[in-house]
Amino acid sequence: IDELRHVQTQVHAMSHYNKHFNGLHDFSHMHDRVWFLSVPKSFFDDARTAGPFEFLTAISFSFEYVLTN
Repeated sequence: IDELRHVQTQVHAMSHYNKHFNGLHDFSHMHDRVWFLSVPKSFFDDARTAGPFEFLTAISFSFEYVLTN
């Protein structure tokens, strides 16, 4: 049941993109214009500019937190 809920949430999000942003075909154009992605974009940019150990540590902890909650 939990997986079904996740699929329904993702399908709902994709329908939002198709309705308001004309699909996902121009991702590079919309990437800088979507304000609600500013926090994860900033996090991944910071992790990417760190060293390889810091990158792996930051990404693994963030995914562990997201996937267990």
